[in-house]
Amino acid sequence: MSYGFPVASERTPKRRMSAEARRAQIIESARRVFARQGYAASRTREIAAEAGINEAMLYRHFPSKEELFEASVLESIDAAMVRAMDNAKSISRSLAGSAAQIDDGIRKFFRDLVDLAVDLGPLIGATAFGPDSPVRAKLIDRLDALFAVATSITEDGIPDLMKEDVDVRLGLEKIFGALWFAAEMARWTGRPYDREAVIDQMMLTIQEGLITLPEEETPAPA
Repeated sequence: MSYGFPVASERTPKRRMSAEARRAQIIESARRVFARQGYAASRTREIAAEAGINEAMLYRHFPSKEELFEASVLESIDAAMVRAMDNAKSISRSLAGSAAQIDDGIRKFFRDLVDLAVDLGPLIGATAFGPDSPVRAKLIDRLDALFAVATSITEDGIPDLMKEDVDVRLGLEKIFGALWFAAEMARWTGRPYDREAVIDQMMLTIQEGLITLPEEETPAPA
């Protein structure tokens, strides 16, 4: 008598997770642990527990903690860099001269920055500002390369739109800082994060600024 429960032969066998899905699960678990504890304090056994697997399974996919960090953080920055290069033709006046196309190209790049800020912001903070570790220099190098590519794209693509006194590299770093902080504030306060609304405000700030200074009155002739 089975008392309404399926006998062993009737039970649906558990589906095995594919290697690709397991790898993605480990990466997401690693991101959560790295974000909470920083790279140096995180242990592979903690990452494995977060993923619901044992360490042996984790090591089948990632032979070391450093390789896991490479896959979970640095590869995402590399992917953003590739997307920035792919989007370059959308920003360039010589290839796509309309204002709408330039606006669209800039928005695409900002979306990549927003995604980095939302997905990797806590990790970047925990790693870059935490104790020195083997991956800190790699993280800084990746971010430096990302902004070098973005600066080159901006300067080469829309040189006639840039004001002479603008430091493009510093401007892009400030933009990322603002996007990152907006994402963190939403996370800290539990508010929803509307990516497109944030980008709209950033575009407004870049194109029109926040304030209009009053015009100085010209003194009447004596």
